[in-house]
Amino acid sequence: MNDTSLTQIRGSKNASGLSSRVIATVKRHAGFCTVVLIPTFISAVYFSVFASPQYVSEAQFIVQGQHNQSNMMLAGLLEAGGAGGASEDTYAVQDYLTSRDAAEFLMKTQNLASAYRVSGADTLARFPNFYSGHTFEHFYAYYRRHVVAELDTTTGVSTLQVRTFSAQDSQRIARALVVAAENLINQMNDRQRKNTVAASEKEFEEATKKLAEVNKKIDAYRDQIAMLNPTIQSQPVLKDIAALQTTLTTTRVELAQLQRSTPNSPLIEVYKRRLAALSSEISHVETGVTGSDLSFVPKISGYDNLVFQRVLFEKEVAGADASVAAAKLQADRQLLYLNEITQPNLPDYAAYPRGLVNVAIVFATMLGIYLMAMLLISGAREHKLV
Repeated sequence: MNDTSLTQIRGSKNASGLSSRVIATVKRHAGFCTVVLIPTFISAVYFSVFASPQYVSEAQFIVQGQHNQSNMMLAGLLEAGGAGGASEDTYAVQDYLTSRDAAEFLMKTQNLASAYRVSGADTLARFPNFYSGHTFEHFYAYYRRHVVAELDTTTGVSTLQVRTFSAQDSQRIARALVVAAENLINQMNDRQRKNTVAASEKEFEEATKKLAEVNKKIDAYRDQIAMLNPTIQSQPVLKDIAALQTTLTTTRVELAQLQRSTPNSPLIEVYKRRLAALSSEISHVETGVTGSDLSFVPKISGYDNLVFQRVLFEKEVAGADASVAAAKLQADRQLLYLNEITQPNLPDYAAYPRGLVNVAIVFATMLGIYLMAMLLISGAREHKLV
């Protein structure tokens, strides 16, 4: 047998020995290969060959506005205590961007579903796929994974990220979401203005209604007593009474002088009859002013009471009108604004899938599962031996 034949025989023996050792090694580590290496290899093949590129468009904005003084003081206290600078309006916009309403709005206006139903995209990443349903709820769950809105509570800056299979679709949808957020801000402004002014306007309407009712009562009372203003119309009567009383006093003085100077004068009887006539007339005139329900006093009292009510309601109407003007001014001061810091960009390269990171995650996850299983198996064997 020559040297060549010996070399071939030795090579075949070495190869068979190596293959047998490899097979033995594989058998000993079959679990590790099945649980860790194979899933890692499959994920590596998927992310390097089959996974479709996905583009992310990002926009940043901040919600600003002038709030009432109490909210400003509260915000200052929270900031001093270490809390964030974002307001409740910012959180409302933040939640809206990832809400069902926003998804439905995009489906109606931007044909959102077509951006994820790309025929060229891989079956695992696009929607619908084999492991998800076809309902709107399934699509909304998919939407929440591809549209992300994050808020920096320290600065109040919101960051919106939209991920699709096309750079143009990502930018278009991000721009539509920013516009939708601006529309929401406008609706919040209108609602805030209406709520602020509505209470003051209602108070003004109620005060005006009360004033109109008391004016009707005054008109009805004037018809009842057949007088426009009993207070003014009683003044001539009072002047007449004052004049009669002055004449009565003068007559009494003249009668007293006459009785002292000429006790037997025939004019004494004349003066006495004049005094009696004046007293009778004064009593008669005073009866029209006081003494009965038809006199001036109850009429004046009833009229003055109604006039006093009207004065109070007029002041209430004036105060309510001033409150409406102040409420409108306050509503204008409380307007909210959405200020864009960065507009939705057109991405130059695909940000997803992150192949190396995902493969590393798969490897680490499966390795952890494998080690936990080995520990459990070892523990079970030791327990069985004991």
